[in-house]
Amino acid sequence: MAGHKRRKGLFVRLYTYFVIVIFVPLAALGLYTYYGATDKLRAQAEANMAQVVNIASYHLEQYIHNYENSTLSLLSNSDIKSFLEIDPDKYYEKYYYTSTIKTNALEPIMIRHPEVMALYVVGQDGRTVSVNNGASLDFTSPSAKAYVDKLFADIPDNGQIMLLNASISPGQQGQTITLARKVRAPRSLTYNGVLAIEVRSTELSALWQGIDLGPRGYFHIEDREGKIVYHTDASKIGQQLSAADRRGLSDGKTQSFIGKEDGEERFTIARHSSYTDWNLQISIPMEDLREPIIGIRTNIFWIGSITLVLALLLAYRFGHSLTSPIRKLRRGMKQAEKGDWNRIPLNGTQDEVDELIVSYNSMVNKLSDMIEQVYTAENTKREAELERQKAELQALQLQINPHFLYNTLETIVCFPAVQDSDEVSEIVKSMAHMLRYAVQTSLEEITVVNELKHVLNYMAILKHRYGKDFEIEVEIPSDFLLKKMVRLTLQPLIENIFQHAFFEGLEDGHRIQIQATETDQYFVVSVIDNGSGMSESALLQLRNRLETKRLTEAEGKGGIGVLNIHRRIQLVFGDNYGLEIESKLGEGTVMRMNMPKS
Repeated sequence: MAGHKRRKGLFVRLYTYFVIVIFVPLAALGLYTYYGATDKLRAQAEANMAQVVNIASYHLEQYIHNYENSTLSLLSNSDIKSFLEIDPDKYYEKYYYTSTIKTNALEPIMIRHPEVMALYVVGQDGRTVSVNNGASLDFTSPSAKAYVDKLFADIPDNGQIMLLNASISPGQQGQTITLARKVRAPRSLTYNGVLAIEVRSTELSALWQGIDLGPRGYFHIEDREGKIVYHTDASKIGQQLSAADRRGLSDGKTQSFIGKEDGEERFTIARHSSYTDWNLQISIPMEDLREPIIGIRTNIFWIGSITLVLALLLAYRFGHSLTSPIRKLRRGMKQAEKGDWNRIPLNGTQDEVDELIVSYNSMVNKLSDMIEQVYTAENTKREAELERQKAELQALQLQINPHFLYNTLETIVCFPAVQDSDEVSEIVKSMAHMLRYAVQTSLEEITVVNELKHVLNYMAILKHRYGKDFEIEVEIPSDFLLKKMVRLTLQPLIENIFQHAFFEGLEDGHRIQIQATETDQYFVVSVIDNGSGMSESALLQLRNRLETKRLTEAEGKGGIGVLNIHRRIQLVFGDNYGLEIESKLGEGTVMRMNMPKS
């Protein structure tokens, strides 16, 4: 009892030193440093990002205001006002004003602003005058007329400029910012025209070239409809944000958010510009914001390491006599985990640790013998199972090949000797290809295109057998032709149709289709006919035979060929695959071969 208490006291003291020296100060320092630094970094990052988004908002408003000022002179231009009121049948006046407006009003603006894609004035009756810089303008198309009607409907009748993430050119939708305002007639004082400037949204990137948000940060602008007007990732310009991704912002206020995007926690600063009615947003992963804390974590690591060394020295001083044999036993156990069943030598102290080592060595001896027995038995079982599957696969392959040979030879024998020799030659060649294909048993898998070639040779023989052509409809995408499937599965299904679905002979309305599709789980090759079909009882019986994997009882519709194909698919790909059959009496049958997608 005294020894037991002494060992327990030593363990308690060692454990207490470990807790005091390692966990208490390290946990306290880590928690205090982490949370304190995180709060300060977040506050600093929020202030910096808020300053960036405010500056970006100011530059954007100045950018838009610059274009707005450029259009003020056009609002009071008498030629533009007169152009909107002249009689459209007066072609000379129309030509005069169009030329004058282009030369004196529009082209100077294009010269001052080479980044402008298009500048145009359009009236309610469709009259237009425009200049462009690489943009394709067609005001006569239905989409352009609908766009002009939308401009007149959406732009207020007060001369105020309106920003749109749209373009009159269909090819520029989502990639263009349009600044538009209505023009008032000089005499009627009604707004009968629209003045519009179109600028590529990517031009906005020049305003924020100095903003560095890191490799995973981004800056974007969205309009009041939630459509992205500008994004640092140009591929996202023009995309529509979902309702969940849009944020309700107050005018002129900067707000911050922490949320998840694509499973990643991100910090976001956003601001609403009342001048443009757009939202500006900067988003950075929280992981990037916490990067400065890495230095603190490094210090904590070194402090923890030094503390750990001191704790281990103290533990060694107080518990070496106890821990040394335990370490030896532990090393032996680790070696045993790797499969190295070494016995541990005794310490010679004849204490409880020696008793533990003796028990461990006994256990190792028994486990080593048992594992050797299990390993031998498992290898024997695995080899027997592999041989059984190989034998079953070869038996199934040989079981179906004589069926092909019999039908082919029967067709050749049925031809009279006086028949044209070219036809006999064609039959023999097709038979040779089929036999050569059938006896190649080295590979269980083959491509779809090879199976189709095998069907083609079979159909060449049937053409002479029945004395008429019969075409099979193949609906298989080209990228499925090199998919893997089991050898000699497609042609037996076709042969099964001629034997059972068209047993009364070929008729003009008979059809066979071969299709290939992919589902979430399978690559499916389907053979469809519109023959006699099967009754519900016959179909149920055949399905039961497929589920029980029985290859006997070949009588009945479908025969052993269907079961053969089903079982061979399972032997090659596994029990989760095989044949699936649907049929209705008098309507036809669908046989689907379900195989792996890859």
